[in-house]
Amino acid sequence: MHILAMKTPKGAIVIQRLDERRYAVTVEGIVRYVGTQEECQRRAAMLGQKEDRADQDKALARSVRLIR
Repeated sequence: MHILAMKTPKGAIVIQRLDERRYAVTVEGIVRYVGTQEECQRRAAMLGQKEDRADQDKALARSVRLIR
């Protein structure tokens, strides 16, 4: 299992390998996104830039809507 973590003012953002192709981005222990390693790195960077949880939630909702 491969884990990459970064600290933010609001908590820890962790990218964790799930299997051969899937990774998960977790924020404070809650899975926020599952995708490829590159996608998870982009999501983690976006979440790490935001200091306000409401802004993080809005950005995540926008990205999910774009994927569907």
